[in-house]
Amino acid sequence: MATARYEVRVNGRLSERAQGAFCTMGVRPVPPQTIMFGDLGGQSDLCDLLALCSAMGLEVVSLQRLPRSP
Repeated sequence: MATARYEVRVNGRLSERAQGAFCTMGVRPVPPQTIMFGDLGGQSDLCDLLALCSAMGLEVVSLQRLPRSP
């Protein structure tokens, strides 16, 4: 399964507990948003990530597939 690197921006700042829900992702606060980034294994992983954001009441403001480093 090919992986792809993604960046997801949500409004607001995530608590430590909320950050723990995204344990496979890097999390960086950039007020007034939080950026999460990391490798996802496929379409289902991306859907799971977005479903988790929705379940936690997070407003996704941006989703980008990032280029691979050479």
